[in-house]
Amino acid sequence: MGKKRRVWTAKELIENNFSRRKISKMVQEGKIFRILHGVYSLDPLSGEVAWAAVKLIRPHAVLDGKSAVEVYQGKPLSLPLRVRVNTSNVLRGSRKVVVAGRSQRMRSTIERGFRVVSLVDAAATCLDDGNVDRSELRKVVEMKYKSGHGVKQLEWDLKRLKTRKRGRLQEFLDDCIYGSDSGLERKLIHELRNAGFKTRQNVTIDGYRWDIQVVGVALIDVDSRKYHQANYRNFIIDRWKSNEALVQGHVPLRFTDDCVNYAEKDIIKLVRQVAEFRKKHPRSRVKTPGVGPVFRWHNALVLP
Repeated sequence: MGKKRRVWTAKELIENNFSRRKISKMVQEGKIFRILHGVYSLDPLSGEVAWAAVKLIRPHAVLDGKSAVEVYQGKPLSLPLRVRVNTSNVLRGSRKVVVAGRSQRMRSTIERGFRVVSLVDAAATCLDDGNVDRSELRKVVEMKYKSGHGVKQLEWDLKRLKTRKRGRLQEFLDDCIYGSDSGLERKLIHELRNAGFKTRQNVTIDGYRWDIQVVGVALIDVDSRKYHQANYRNFIIDRWKSNEALVQGHVPLRFTDDCVNYAEKDIIKLVRQVAEFRKKHPRSRVKTPGVGPVFRWHNALVLP
C-alpha cells in the first residue's frame, strides 16, 4: 500500500495480505473507510476521496452537473458526487456518495486537476435535476464566459454539446449576461432587458467588436476614460468603428461610464426612439428627435 495512494480496491488489499475479515474489522474500528462497494480509503469520506474512488474503478468517468459546477467555482466537492460514465455497469455504492448517469457525451476538459464536462454541459444537467440554484448557476456562467474570449468559448462549447434539451439551456443562457467585460456594461444590459429589449454581448460587426448589440435596433459601446480617452490608438479606432457601422446600415451609439451612472434613463429613452423608428421605417435611415444637446441635461455635466 503506497503512502501516496488515497484509495484501494478490496482485491488490492487482499493481494497485500489483508484478509476480508481483517478489512471488515479495520472498517469497524475506523482504521480504514469503505467509500464505495469494494473500494476503501485511509482517509474519511469526502468529495475528493469519493472522486479518487470513482476514478479507481471507472478511469474514464467525468464530473457532471453540481460537481462540475463546484469545480468551476473553485469550491470543494460536496457529496453526493454527480458523475457521468459511458458503461452500462454504472457504479455500485450508496447514492449518498455518488450519483452516476450513463451517457455517450463524454467530452471533457481539465479544470483545477479535475476531469469535468464543459460548463454549459454541466448547466444542462443542473437545469434538469435542479441541484444548483438557478441564480447561482447564472453567476458561474457569467463569470466563466465573460469578455470576448468567453463568447468564443461558449460558442465552441455549445457547438460540441449534443443534447436534446437545448431549448431549456438556450432559454437559460438568454437570461445570462455573459460576454461582458465590466459591471457598467452588465448594469446597462440589465436595464435594456428590463425595458423589453433583447441583447447580445461582445459581438463582432463588420470586423469591429461592440460591447452590446440591441438586436434589431442599435450597436452600443460603453467607453471608459481609461481605455478610450487616454489611448491615442483607441481614439482613432473608435471613430472609424462608428463610421463603418453607420455606412453598413447600423445605428452606432456610444456612451461613457458617466452616462451609465447618471443618464441611464436617457439612454433607454434614446434606444426606444430608435426602436420605434426602426419599427415604422425598417429600411429608412434613422432620424429621431434624440434627447437634445447633452450639455443641457447630462447630470455629469450640469450638476455642480
